[in-house]
Amino acid sequence: MASSTLRSRTEAGEGVLPIDTLYEILIRLPAKEVCRLRVICRPWRSLLSDPQFIAAHATRHRRPLIVAGHDKSYRDDGILCDIIDLSGRVIKQIIRSTEDEWLISTQRNLACIAKGTSKSCQLLNLVTGDRFSLPEGLSQEHTPRKLDFMNYRASVALGQVALTGEFKLLRVIDNAFFNSRYMQLCEVFTLGGSGDARWRGKKAAENHVNMSPLSRVVVDGVVHFLLDENLINRHVRPKGIASFDLLTEEWRSILRGPVSIPAYYSNLSLAALNGSLVLVHCMLHVSMDLWLLVDFKKSLWVKKHAVEINLSVRDEFLAHPLVILKNGSIVTYIGSRGLLRIYNPRTNTYTDVAEMGSRVGIGLYTGNLLSIANDAT
Repeated sequence: MASSTLRSRTEAGEGVLPIDTLYEILIRLPAKEVCRLRVICRPWRSLLSDPQFIAAHATRHRRPLIVAGHDKSYRDDGILCDIIDLSGRVIKQIIRSTEDEWLISTQRNLACIAKGTSKSCQLLNLVTGDRFSLPEGLSQEHTPRKLDFMNYRASVALGQVALTGEFKLLRVIDNAFFNSRYMQLCEVFTLGGSGDARWRGKKAAENHVNMSPLSRVVVDGVVHFLLDENLINRHVRPKGIASFDLLTEEWRSILRGPVSIPAYYSNLSLAALNGSLVLVHCMLHVSMDLWLLVDFKKSLWVKKHAVEINLSVRDEFLAHPLVILKNGSIVTYIGSRGLLRIYNPRTNTYTDVAEMGSRVGIGLYTGNLLSIANDAT
């Protein structure tokens, strides 16, 4: 039912239907249709743009959206990323501001993007389009090591601290390709901090972390990394997971994996599914096992799903889960085919809902659905 505040804002333009009836009809419409109705008249725009209506609409419409970065090498069309619903329909497109931009990750209504290399990054508000450029170069604490890191690559993660609501970025810097003495540095940046906000040097992880995008994930204000298996040189995986707490800005003790997995013909990645840390184990093009962490201190994992992938080409085992829906279905991105696939574990069947092509930085949009559709085309 419409609140008294909303009722007073629209009574001047009230037509045949009572405002409460109109409210109940409009709140059931998809976000894109609601945004189109805003142009009918000022009273309707006032109602449909009101924060109370937007909040109520968001509560009713909780279907996740996918943020999929465009791979310029696959399709150079000037688009940075698409925001897509689970039917494969594009809700919104974000245009690149420069030719060399690419998507790193998302967190609520923010996207972290790189320009040229991972050394130069910006934060993009997916709703307003506002951008914030992050400082380049090493932190003051690490400046004395500049000669060792004249050329470097960075793994950047964006997360939100639950206790304070602050958004922070963690970047791990290494010189693996440019120096025979392999080293990693760790730095933190707080968004919306003081006027002299800067990268702050922190102690690096005890073991080197894997720098690949699918080897890191943020869950509840903690950034998790698979350890670098190439340096560890083990025949079974994973040796462990390094976890950085964005609240305390310290590394936790190494988290042990659920099982000893033969390294041959297998692929590991990390995912955040419905607020939980998940270790994803793909075995060739046959299956994808999802191990859910249930107790960090005890390194206790539970195998929640064993998904049959049923792909025919060996390199197509590169599947990655994005979200588990309320009905238990698992939304998965099949990287080598560029497919958005929904798997139903109860019937052991799947539906390919969209052919998206090669994508980079694919993730979820968990901000306000009505706001993101405001200028959808």
